[in-house]
Amino acid sequence: MWVFASAVAALSAPRDLPRFTQQPVSSRPSIVNCTWKYAEQPLDHFGDSPVVFRQRYCLYDRFWKKGTGKAAKTAPIFFYTGNESPVEVYINNTGLMWEVGERQGALLVFAEHRFEPESHPDLQSVENCFGYCTTAQALADYAALIGELKTEFDAGDSPVIAFGGSYGGMLAGWMRIRYPDVIAGSIAASAPVWGLAQTMHQERLDWSARAISRGVSKAGGASEQCLWNIRAAWPLLEQVALSPNGLKLLGEAAKSCAPVPSARQLAEWYQSPWFTMAEGNYPFESTYITYSVGPGKFPLPRWPMQVACQSLDKDFGVKWSGHFDNVTFGLSLGKLEVEVDWQDSKGNGAQLSEAEIRNSGVLDLLGALTDAVGVWYNVTKDQSCYEVASTTATPVLPAPKSAVSGDCPSCPVCDGCPACPVSTCEGVNKCSYHKEVSLTFAWDGVVCNDELLLYNNAVQGAGRDMFWPPTYGRNATVEDVVGPHRTQTGCAASHNAEGLFGAPTVTDPWSDWITQFYRGSNLSSVSNIVWSNGLLDPWSGAGVYPDGGGIDGPAVQNISVDGSQVALLLDMGGHHLDLFFPTDEDPPCAVQARAIEEKMIEQWCLENHARAVLV
Repeated sequence: MWVFASAVAALSAPRDLPRFTQQPVSSRPSIVNCTWKYAEQPLDHFGDSPVVFRQRYCLYDRFWKKGTGKAAKTAPIFFYTGNESPVEVYINNTGLMWEVGERQGALLVFAEHRFEPESHPDLQSVENCFGYCTTAQALADYAALIGELKTEFDAGDSPVIAFGGSYGGMLAGWMRIRYPDVIAGSIAASAPVWGLAQTMHQERLDWSARAISRGVSKAGGASEQCLWNIRAAWPLLEQVALSPNGLKLLGEAAKSCAPVPSARQLAEWYQSPWFTMAEGNYPFESTYITYSVGPGKFPLPRWPMQVACQSLDKDFGVKWSGHFDNVTFGLSLGKLEVEVDWQDSKGNGAQLSEAEIRNSGVLDLLGALTDAVGVWYNVTKDQSCYEVASTTATPVLPAPKSAVSGDCPSCPVCDGCPACPVSTCEGVNKCSYHKEVSLTFAWDGVVCNDELLLYNNAVQGAGRDMFWPPTYGRNATVEDVVGPHRTQTGCAASHNAEGLFGAPTVTDPWSDWITQFYRGSNLSSVSNIVWSNGLLDPWSGAGVYPDGGGIDGPAVQNISVDGSQVALLLDMGGHHLDLFFPTDEDPPCAVQARAIEEKMIEQWCLENHARAVLV
């Protein structure tokens, strides 16, 4: 976005994590191969509620090769920690599980997250139903299901490997942290667990914007010409918009269906789609992002960021001076001139005539930028003009006092942790929700109930990416972004209005509860996790890395002393590319990443077998 209105705006409308979906290829395994089953789960694993619900899961046992005898190597169980969509979309796309599972004779299980459309409790009579939609409850579901399956398949010694991408990757990593006796190892792909306030560092605040910018640069397979043309567009656009006639011309260059209200709204419209295009920057056509946060199953082209750059890979005549990395620079294009000093700019745009604007070439540059964002906005191939939407500022809410209630959902055991957010609900109320359970229902729940507030995309325009103006002042700190350490009004009121009770009445923007429950940045003693990230993916900015490591480091970075917990970087990877089925178009980094992951899975299983033999 152009500017975060405030930290509160980020809290009130957190960025939605994407949800898998691609059309299955007939030659690949998919949902048609599943045996569909339901497990009965307690609504509350940490309290005494008698309520239960049915959790849906997919089971595939044709690869399963169970050993015999105490010394036999019992085949593993591969367990997908379902995230915020119906489980079908993960089944169809997590090729790594299917392919490695076949080679290792694994039992495959894809579990659906609680509060998805076919895995939720009664939402019309259960007390405080919504407060049970938390990450801790979801992980307890998975641990209980694994226990049942081990009994059913007489697989007590079988190592369990967790897989997940995006929010599912967060769950896979967290499950190894919280349930090391249940999970032998985890493949946590594109898991932004360090986007929380207490796990962010000043240096990393603009890493998401840098990842987006990598996709339009030579490093991402595009060109430096494209990158620099995009950088030039923002201050030049602002200058042209200083006159009513200039703003009208910009609207025409943007193919706006209606008059453009302001330069800011136009710039927001131009800047908005780059995050989602970067997530889906794959070497193959994909409906993954468009289905999740776009118009539906309309495929983005292969390498969509490179396609977007095709119109911008030319010299429009822009002349530069100064230092972009310090955001003190000058630009000229024809007779149009502008000087930039951080968030401020001065130029002659208001004085130029229509002819001078047209002759400058700036409208050609903005027309090329329109074609670039059209890769997203016109993915349906039916848009003759575009709606430049307005945005509404989010009001700052008062800071209430926290009041823990004994009538609220119970907190899981956590020594030294503060009370969990849902313990501040508004007493006992029966739910009365009468709408359909949407695809984002579970995600909305965990963000609200666990304060799963991610700040990795808060800072941009600070001289290391393609955006302008900067969203914060020079040398912005995490405190500048998040705000003071005080509670704010929680999400209960909005959900209560829909008949969904049990949500927190107060919110901590620093996410103290969830940070401590999952150990925050203190992971050096944790073992057997691969935290993989694609450097073209904005969520890589919130990935887990060792001290001194990160997006500018080598492809494999050790996090634990024994080398069993690593950060794995894919230099040409979009959002969890490594989890997808392999294709002939995959870059070398994807092939390498999957090979490393398979080798580590094998090692984790061997270690588990060795321990089992000694028992």
